[in-house]
Amino acid sequence: MSRPIDGRRAKLSWWHAPLLFIFASATVRSGGQQRRNDRVAIGWSEKYNLPVKPVHEDEYGAYLGIHPALLGRFVPRERSPNFEVYDSLDGSDRLIMAKSSRLPDDEDLNKGKHGIDFNRPKPELHEAFEYAGELPKGYQWLHGAAFAARTEQEYQKKSLVWDSFYSYVWGTPPQTVWVAPHSGSVNRPPDDVLRFPKLMTDNFTAGVAALCALKNGTRPSKRVVIAIHSTGHLGGVLNLGDFGILDEEDMGEIATKMEAKHGERAQALAEAFKRDFCETTMSILEDIQHKRGTLDPEELSRMSYDDSVVVRYYIKGLRLYGQELAEHTLRGFQEAMGGLAEIRVPVITNNYFYTGRNVGRLLRMRERIADGLLGSAVVVECSRLYAAKDPEFVSDVILDVVGELFPC
Repeated sequence: MSRPIDGRRAKLSWWHAPLLFIFASATVRSGGQQRRNDRVAIGWSEKYNLPVKPVHEDEYGAYLGIHPALLGRFVPRERSPNFEVYDSLDGSDRLIMAKSSRLPDDEDLNKGKHGIDFNRPKPELHEAFEYAGELPKGYQWLHGAAFAARTEQEYQKKSLVWDSFYSYVWGTPPQTVWVAPHSGSVNRPPDDVLRFPKLMTDNFTAGVAALCALKNGTRPSKRVVIAIHSTGHLGGVLNLGDFGILDEEDMGEIATKMEAKHGERAQALAEAFKRDFCETTMSILEDIQHKRGTLDPEELSRMSYDDSVVVRYYIKGLRLYGQELAEHTLRGFQEAMGGLAEIRVPVITNNYFYTGRNVGRLLRMRERIADGLLGSAVVVECSRLYAAKDPEFVSDVILDVVGELFPC
């Protein structure tokens, strides 16, 4: 597991000025929710001056379609309103990119576009019915079901989509499978349950996955799956999870190698990365404070499990960078963020935020390995900002990690 970085508390530097505005605006309530949402759900392409990628993504980094140039190297296996699959001409790599929203009630059934979280197991019929009965108020980010359904016919349609998606993941060539399960667009409007829905897309992951598939020159000796996500948490350029099937000691050695090789290049975007974290996090914390009346994780756990987890992740990220909160308040978070300015961004963290172990258990990965349907797998949580600003760098690091984890 990754260990905290040595850090020291510092005075607020000039790049924290936006935080002072955000903090001060917490008392402004007229139209405040829209302004908070606008700050978070900003047009990513304008903010990050996006480079060209082998796929088309919208302003929030959601996957729209493949760039025609990629078809010179890849052939389509499936194109649907919910996901697309492409195989390399040499049969070595597969690219799977979701188009569905991961939110269960964010869908257009008339167009066959369903709300499916492909990073969750297919529910039983009664579980899908129960989940649908709880929506929209009962939506949970950490729910254990891939989708909800109100009728048996709807359940069957969504089951077929989920089954088809995973038919391309388990047990069929090629050897290296690049999956972006949360790259689909989210169109649910903000509400009291989900104030910042656009952040539910794993922004820019389709572009990173496509670059990895294009540039991959390794041929692992066993079938491997690389699940690519993105996050705005305060971690490394990449935050790896072992799905409960990888060796933690090996992962630690790889992290050390990646730091030596890519550490300096990672610092080119360090200031922008920390600024993005601070601005976005303060907006979300402000909203939780307004909605719940507290930022204490223990108190939040009695009101909203999801909000409690979110705040704990922010605290954990600050701790990774050597910053401890004096108090669980907006001011406390702001002061902790003041110590980030001079601290280096690590290239890799291991099993620090998302281990993938629960998903590995739910998707029965150990059983898949025992049945010969899978050799191994890894979770790759990319920094959202690095994936947007320098996808080439992110893909280079991922390819180095994959080469080390899964040698030929």
